[in-house]
Amino acid sequence: MKEFEVSRFANFFLIGIDHSKADVKTRELFTLNEEKANHLLHEYKQGGGDGMLILSTCNRTEIYAFASCPRDLIALFCKYSGTTKAHFEPFQNIQQNREAINHLFRVGSGLESKILGDFEIIGQIKKSYQFSKEQGGHNAFLDRLVNNAVQCSKRVKNETELSTGAASVAFAAVLQLKKYLETNPKPNVLLYGMGKMGRTTCENLVNQTGISDIRLINRTEEKAARLAERFGLQHLDIAHLADGLNDADIVIVATGADHPTVLAEHFQNEKPRLLLDLSMPRNIDATLYADANFQVIDVDHLSEVAEESIRNRQAQIPLAEAIIEAQIGDFYLWLESRRVAPTLQALREKMNDWKDKELKSLMKKFPEMPSDQADEFAAQILNRITGQFARQLKAGGDLNSDLRTIHHIFEL
Repeated sequence: MKEFEVSRFANFFLIGIDHSKADVKTRELFTLNEEKANHLLHEYKQGGGDGMLILSTCNRTEIYAFASCPRDLIALFCKYSGTTKAHFEPFQNIQQNREAINHLFRVGSGLESKILGDFEIIGQIKKSYQFSKEQGGHNAFLDRLVNNAVQCSKRVKNETELSTGAASVAFAAVLQLKKYLETNPKPNVLLYGMGKMGRTTCENLVNQTGISDIRLINRTEEKAARLAERFGLQHLDIAHLADGLNDADIVIVATGADHPTVLAEHFQNEKPRLLLDLSMPRNIDATLYADANFQVIDVDHLSEVAEESIRNRQAQIPLAEAIIEAQIGDFYLWLESRRVAPTLQALREKMNDWKDKELKSLMKKFPEMPSDQADEFAAQILNRITGQFARQLKAGGDLNSDLRTIHHIFEL
């Protein structure tokens, strides 16, 4: 008896790579865009495959699918990513059956994210599976599995504090900014520096704060213009840095300079300001730390906030894992019901045939007996018998052996 009756193959696998072993340059080599994923899925189906989920993000590329062995899936993965098995092996992650299911649930619940508790991945799982369905690469097992993974993610998010607090410097900066908004709801924000930290902070500002008056400035104006166009913001030429700083209520500095670029002399009008320095080394003039009009927060403080949040999130891992284990348990109950149902249906049909034959014989011997009452009485006995079989099969034990015994005894 196969473990997964919803597939012609005996095993369900995960094969892939992720940020835990592979750096970004390696992960880029294994990325599967929509076109490549489509061709891979098509060849898998042509070979008799009957259920595949391809998850390709910046931090992981993973294939969840049924197969006789993982070699077949690895060959497809390497073929369509343009790599080789030898290149894949040092970074590979291969899981089978329950371990593969557990991994998908952990990924969807933020336990395997680069930033612990990042739930953005569950949306990508849903999107990836929708793609598989559109290509006809789904089955009942994957439908139920992905639905359970989504439900698990919701429970972890709602029933634990795995995603609370700031788990990155850029997001910690936004939380500090939100505190400022409690007393200054409509600030003028200047973001100086369009490197990786600056871009991430800009995205967080737009998505998390609702501030409309945000200006971007960078030594290379093209970068600021590009990001401003993407988010519908304003940008300034570097020649107007002093004016931009002087006008701003909030200044966020994320430049790569090796000396202070935001100086006390830039600020001519006196008003309370929040200055966030995300640069290393610090790019805000040290004298501003002592000025009562300025609240200056540097990367060290923000890192401490982020590290404390990570520690708090790590304390939530056992709770999240307990939820995952419970959800996997629910999934396996459904899976076992899928295995039990055909046997119970066949048993009921066989017993119905016996019932009909016996009732026919009985009515010949006792024609005065009401046929509908006799049929109802026999059906009640049949329900009791099949119900007892169902309860015992679902109670545990060696299900494969129990099912074989029923098939043998009743010649199903």
